[in-house]
Amino acid sequence: MRNIILVFALFSCTLLHAEDKSSLELIEIPVTANPLNLSSDELANPVRIFNGTELQNRKNSSLGAVLDGVPGITNNSWGDSVGQPVIRGMDSNRIKILNNGMEIKDVSNMSGDHAVAIDTLSAEQIEVIRGPASIIYGGGAVGGIINIIDHRIHSEYIDGVLGKYDQSFGGANNESSTAFSVDYGHNDNLMFHLDGYQRNSKNLSIPGFSVSKRLVESDSEFTRDKYGKDTLQSSDNESGGGSLGVSHFFDDGYTGLAFSGHRVDYGNPLEAGGKFDLNTNKYDYVLEKNKISTLISKMKFKLGYSDYDHKELEPDGAVGAEYIDKGTDGKLEFVHSFFNKSPGVFGVDFGKSNFSKSQGDPLIANNQRNNFSFYLLEDYFVGKHKVSIGYRHDFNRYRSNDFTSDDGCSVAYTSTSSCTNESGTELSTTFGKTNKAFNSNNLSLGTVSELNKQWKLSLNVSHNERAPAHNELYSYGHHHATETIEQGSRDLKKERSNTIDAQFKWSNQRAIFSLSPYYTDFPSYIGLLNSGTTQNHLHEGEEDSEELAVYKTSNIPAKFYGFEVQGDLSLSNNYGLNIWGDFVRAKNKDGGNLPRIPPVRLGTGLSYERNTFSGSLDLMHVFNQTNIGPYELKTDDYTNMKLTMNYKLPMNNNINLYLKGDNLLDQEKRDHTSFLKDKVLMGGRSLMLGVAGDF
Repeated sequence: MRNIILVFALFSCTLLHAEDKSSLELIEIPVTANPLNLSSDELANPVRIFNGTELQNRKNSSLGAVLDGVPGITNNSWGDSVGQPVIRGMDSNRIKILNNGMEIKDVSNMSGDHAVAIDTLSAEQIEVIRGPASIIYGGGAVGGIINIIDHRIHSEYIDGVLGKYDQSFGGANNESSTAFSVDYGHNDNLMFHLDGYQRNSKNLSIPGFSVSKRLVESDSEFTRDKYGKDTLQSSDNESGGGSLGVSHFFDDGYTGLAFSGHRVDYGNPLEAGGKFDLNTNKYDYVLEKNKISTLISKMKFKLGYSDYDHKELEPDGAVGAEYIDKGTDGKLEFVHSFFNKSPGVFGVDFGKSNFSKSQGDPLIANNQRNNFSFYLLEDYFVGKHKVSIGYRHDFNRYRSNDFTSDDGCSVAYTSTSSCTNESGTELSTTFGKTNKAFNSNNLSLGTVSELNKQWKLSLNVSHNERAPAHNELYSYGHHHATETIEQGSRDLKKERSNTIDAQFKWSNQRAIFSLSPYYTDFPSYIGLLNSGTTQNHLHEGEEDSEELAVYKTSNIPAKFYGFEVQGDLSLSNNYGLNIWGDFVRAKNKDGGNLPRIPPVRLGTGLSYERNTFSGSLDLMHVFNQTNIGPYELKTDDYTNMKLTMNYKLPMNNNINLYLKGDNLLDQEKRDHTSFLKDKVLMGGRSLMLGVAGDF
C-alpha cells in the first residue's frame, strides 16, 4: 500500500508543477499498410496504430511485450527476451508479422523460444490490421496482421537532414538501450537513410520464485527455485543492428534499395548458461510508379532476400542446434479504379525459401518451400455505406528431404543401460522424400455504415484457408528448448475457418466507445496438442533420462469467440479516462478447451496533459484462467500498474524526458499463453528513465 501511495504522490506533484496548456489538437495518422490510402475509420475493421510518444511508451524487449495490453492482444513470452503476439487467442502461423509490408522470414512460428527477427527500437510505426484489407498480405491470417514500419526506403522526398534518437536505462532487467536514425534529402531526388540500435540487459529481477506452486505440487521434479529466486537465471539479452537505404525520386514515382542486419544473443532460462544466437540479414528493393493510366493510379514492385541463422548454444559454447532459412519474396501490386471509379487493388505474391536444421537432435526435415498468390480488394461506396470485397488464392508447394527422427524411449533408462526391447523400445521414425502441394482460397466481405452522427457499424464476414506450415508437416522428434517431443503429420489437411466479427462504435466530441464481438468456426483447425503420452530422452552428458510429454499436430474442429470493449472519455481539457477489456474462449468441438488461451482482462487509465508534460497511470487486472485444456495447469490472477511520464524541455521541445514504471505493485505475473508460464515468472517492480528527441 505504501508503494501505491508513493506512486500517486509522485504523479500528483508532477501535475501541480506543470504549466497551463491550450486545447489539444488531434492529428490524423496515415495507415501505411493500406494501399488504398484510406483512414483507419474507412477500413472495414479498425486498424490500431502506434507511433510517436505512444510507441515510445510501449517500448519493450520483445514485440509481444510491446503490444501486450492492447485489447485483444496478449504476449506469448519466453522469459523477458522473447515474446510473440497472440491475437484473439490465435498465435504462430495464424498471424502475419510484416516489415514494411513484407513478411519477416524467421523461425519464430516454430516455437515460443524463437525470437521474432526484428527489434522495434528502430520502428517508426506499428500497425495492427484486421478485416478485408488484411487479405492482401497473406492468406489464413485469421488473427490479423502486424506491420512494423521503419522507412528505410522513403516513399516521399524531404529536403535537408532530419533524425531522431532514444536512450534509456532501467527496468526489471537493468536494461540500457540506444537507437538513432538519420535521413538526408539531396538534390530534390535522393534520400539517404541510416539507423542503428543496441540493447543490453542483465538477468531479470522477479518477485519471488520462478516456478509456480501448482507445478511443484503436480511434478516432484521441480522445486520453487529451480530457475531462480528473485532473479531469473539466464534471462540476459544483448542485441543490435541497423539499416542503410537510399531512394531515388523521379516524375510520378521512386525506387529504392536497402540493407538491414539484426543480431541478438539471449539466454535460455531453462538451462543455466544456455544461449540463443540469432543473426539475420535482409536486402530490399522497391519500385513505385504513379499515374500510369486513367484506370491504374499506382504500380508497386517489391523484392526482398533474407538470410536467417539461429543457433542454440550449450553452456560450454557448443552448438546444440542450428536453424537456417534463406529465401526470396516478391510482390507486384496495382491500385486501380476499374469499377465506377471506386478504389481497388490487385496483385501477386511469390517466394521461395530453403530451410535446414544442420546440428543437434533430429527434429525437422530439411525442406524447400515455394509459394505463389494472387489477390484483389475492391471497395464500393453507396451513400454513407462502404462495402469491401477481398479474394486471395494461394498455392504452396513443399519438398522435404529424407529424415530419421529421434523420438525417445518408452521407459526411463540410464546412460549405463541401453533402451532395448527388454526395458522398452528406442523409437525412431524414418521418412522418405515428400512433395506436398496445397491450393487455398480466402474470401472476405466487410461493410462500414454510418447509422447517424454518433453511431457507426462495421461488419465483416470471411472464409479463410491456410496451408499447413513446414514445421506442422515435418517436425518429428525431441525439441530440446521446450523439453517436449513434437510430432507433425505429413497427412495434414489445410486449415479452414469462417469468421464473423462486428464493431459498434459510438462517439461525440468528448467520448468514444466501441464494442467488438467475434466468432470463428474452424471445421479444420491445425493444433499442436498434448497427447497425454510421454517418451524418455537422455541428454548428452547426463546420467538419467528425462520423461517428456508428446505433442501431436492434427486437424480438429474448433471454435473461438469473444469480444473487445474500449472507451475513451475527455474529462476536461487536461484529463482523460479510458476503460477497456477483452474476453476470448476457444474450444475443441470434439470436447474440452484449447490450451494456452488468454484469460479475461479489464483495464482502466487516467491520463493528464498540460503544456509540455503528459502522463498516465494505468491498471490492468488479468483474471485467473480456469478454462484450461487437457494436461494444463490453472493460472492465478494479477493486477499490473503502469506509470508513464513525458516532459518536453521548454527551451527545446524536440527533447523529451520520460519515465516508465511497470508492475508497480510487484505482483507475480505469468502469461497463460506461454509454454513456460509455470516455470518462468515475469519481471517485478521497475522504473526506466530515458531521453528521446528529433532534429
